[in-house]
Amino acid sequence: MKQATEGQFPTGLTTLDARYYTSTEIFAAAREKVFFNSWQFVCHESQVAAVGDYWAFSLFDQDLFIARGKDNQLRCFYNVCKHRGHTLVEGSGNKRVVVCPYHAWTYELSGELRGAPGTKGLAGLDLSGICLTEVALDTLFGFVFINMNPAPASLATTFPGVAEDILALCPDIAERKHANSVAIEKQANWLVAVENYNECYHCKHVHPTFASGVIDPGSYNIYPFVQSDGTAVRCLRHAAKAQTSQEAWYDTSGSDYGSFYLWPAFSLQIYPSGVVNSYHWRPLAVDRTEVHRGWYSNSGQIDEVINRVITLDRQTTVAEDAELVKNVQRGLNSRGYRPGPLVLNPEQGIESEHSIAALHNWVRADLGEFS
Repeated sequence: MKQATEGQFPTGLTTLDARYYTSTEIFAAAREKVFFNSWQFVCHESQVAAVGDYWAFSLFDQDLFIARGKDNQLRCFYNVCKHRGHTLVEGSGNKRVVVCPYHAWTYELSGELRGAPGTKGLAGLDLSGICLTEVALDTLFGFVFINMNPAPASLATTFPGVAEDILALCPDIAERKHANSVAIEKQANWLVAVENYNECYHCKHVHPTFASGVIDPGSYNIYPFVQSDGTAVRCLRHAAKAQTSQEAWYDTSGSDYGSFYLWPAFSLQIYPSGVVNSYHWRPLAVDRTEVHRGWYSNSGQIDEVINRVITLDRQTTVAEDAELVKNVQRGLNSRGYRPGPLVLNPEQGIESEHSIAALHNWVRADLGEFS
């Protein structure tokens, strides 16, 4: 089994220029080169478990939906009628077929056109090849992702070795079902929000309940995921020992803490004792991001432990981070801001920003340098 090892970065690196977080030009470039060219989390399979179940969503200005066909396969399509462009479905639910609200063109759950009113027998009109435009779909332990790249590498190829590490930490992860979701809009660029999640240099100063109530803060580390053969993976691995003192929020015995951030906008987080949740980030504007949080249990219900974690997390870490990223975004627009040095402690750990250095490398690789 390939396991993650801790990657090393040189000293002397500085943060990205402010324009990476404030420029509409760079935001537009990220839309095309990052988000439309990578795996984006949609929902959990348990939310579209039955034949006919569908789930509509948007990524920037693109509307899409996933549906479970009569063959029990999940597929993703652009949410647009092939006739005159009307949106086909909204929200979530269950349908035997997909009927366009505009002219009632009807599609099978597999995407093929089933019928169009008033077209039978019309000379010169061939509808036989019409099908909704499909988008690549893949799953990871029941978590559903789509990729708008016409020919993407699979999740397993994109993030080699990550699935094995997840299983090592939470062997029954595939048994989880969706139990709860919440979304909060943050007044910050998506990269500001992602960076905030992927470093804990600020945790002791801002999140005392997280640093002492769930994990042992002295053991916390975030590092680039590198396979044993040296292959670099666009994943950041969060790891820490469980908090065993009386300060713990709940009974944390059973497993340690781990989180797997998959570039660019998803993280699977496993609290001690196998409490599973997900993050995903949806950019709304250059300075606005919607952060989605999901919680999962074997029963699909929120038990006492999950409810306690959700409540305390919302009242502390979530609220504290929302204020932090808002203030960072405002500061990045200041005429007085200049990129500062990253803190790269050779021993890594909670007071190091190796993870931010990795993120910035991926940003530069995908977007290039902007002067």
